[in-house]
Amino acid sequence: MPAAPSDPLDPALADRLARDEFVIDSVESAGGGVMGAKRLRLHFPSDGQLLDVKWKAAPAGGDGWNNSPRREIGAYVAQQLFLDEPDHLVPPIVARAIGVEAYRIVDEKAAPNIDGTQSVLGAAAVWLTGGQMPDTVLDRQRFADDRAYAYHIANLNLLAYLIHHRDARKSNFLLRDPDPRTFMIDNGIAFSGFVFNYFKFNFDKMRVPALPEQSIARLRRVAPADLQRLAVFAELRVDDVGVLRPVELGAPLDPKVGTRVSPGHVQLGLTAAEIDGIAHRLSRLLARVDRGKLILF
Repeated sequence: MPAAPSDPLDPALADRLARDEFVIDSVESAGGGVMGAKRLRLHFPSDGQLLDVKWKAAPAGGDGWNNSPRREIGAYVAQQLFLDEPDHLVPPIVARAIGVEAYRIVDEKAAPNIDGTQSVLGAAAVWLTGGQMPDTVLDRQRFADDRAYAYHIANLNLLAYLIHHRDARKSNFLLRDPDPRTFMIDNGIAFSGFVFNYFKFNFDKMRVPALPEQSIARLRRVAPADLQRLAVFAELRVDDVGVLRPVELGAPLDPKVGTRVSPGHVQLGLTAAEIDGIAHRLSRLLARVDRGKLILF
């Protein structure tokens, strides 16, 4: 059987994870202190591909303060405002529902977590290999000496700032050398969530000493319509056996709510207030650049 793809950041994997039929071959703990997360080995019968994913079932109703599929997916989508795939920081992640019977291999006591369905909704992210938890998330000496490292960690700070990421535990990041690439692998506390990790050196503020000129140029081109696309990035309805399946995205059912659930139907996105927060932070960032408070390289 074909092994996992050589490029786990390929955006095509997001569509495959969201839509293609698979069989769960194996299950193990994700480790790293990620509560409730599992590492699943998926087998896609259509072509035999094997793919490891980090899976986390959503809480009942689809959302929670530290288990929020929409916030995790929102971080993946938000990075696309200014980063192309080779520079992505968040691996492909999607909302996916698995039929209750098929889910017994993960949890023998499985029950639907969305009313009106016979499925378990969760977030499935491509599992990254070849990386390790950094000794420090921001190595200032390496930033000064290693331009490639500076580029990627500055982009990480930019994304974390824009999405108000406030949980900078080292276990939430990966560093892959000798690229060197940095990755954000846990974004459940983002987009102005009330509860956050008070005691960490968080990246909801600009911490790096300089920013990539090309990233700032991309951010200058972000229009209100680009931000509005964050209002809905996943929508699922039950099929004839009660399993939630992706459907065409519609208008936000309630802009004040991020996880919009009715029996047999789920829509995920950012709230109007969260989108306004990104716009406000982006405006402040660009103003600081224009005043020379943030330098570019």
